[in-house]
Amino acid sequence: MRVDLLVSMARTKAKYDDQIESLFRNGREKKFPKNQIICYQGDPLAAVHLIKDGFVKAYTILDSGDTRTMFILGPGDIFPIAFSLTLDWDDYKIKYFYQSLTDTTLKLLDHDDFKQMIETQPQISKTYISYMSASNQAMMNQLEAMKHKTAKDKIMLLLPYLVDKVGKKIRPQTYKLRLKLSHQEIADLCGITRETTTALLKEIEADGVLKQRRSTWIVYLDPDQENLLG
Repeated sequence: MRVDLLVSMARTKAKYDDQIESLFRNGREKKFPKNQIICYQGDPLAAVHLIKDGFVKAYTILDSGDTRTMFILGPGDIFPIAFSLTLDWDDYKIKYFYQSLTDTTLKLLDHDDFKQMIETQPQISKTYISYMSASNQAMMNQLEAMKHKTAKDKIMLLLPYLVDKVGKKIRPQTYKLRLKLSHQEIADLCGITRETTTALLKEIEADGVLKQRRSTWIVYLDPDQENLLG
């Protein structure tokens, strides 16, 4: 899951925001402190989550023991993100670890309650499957699109996604990120090495596209990049 997919996911989420919110109207609220693991990779599905406030990282652990960030989720997103394209409710295993990057508030629907809604309420089922199918289609498109991007292009395409997820507009075409990711996390999201990412971020900063500060980034988007926002 990489840059073009991430942008498509942001647009998909925006399209279904109101309907997804209504789906969770009877969910229970639960708070997680920063850096707490919410779901473990390989665990059976116990609940489906909607993020009300805060940010969550999905990651996996490679055979080498290294961690690999897959994507960032924010308010309005649901997870597990890869869940239920086959509606294999009882045998489904969570694909990634999900960890809070900030203090986070979620709404949870228990596995059985969510399953019952999907199976007995056609409109809810249609909304959820449309949301997941759009994300799945974006993944297929990504396999082809990534062949035609340079490493720098991948980072430049990631910036609108990060602004959309964690940014706050402070001036025209100027955004402050509410969450600063590590160079390794940026590299993972773009599918390039950390060393290349560090070098290219310095180059992009010299180009005047962003400023790296201790606790945040300031990102400057041109009109074409702003059009990628959800």
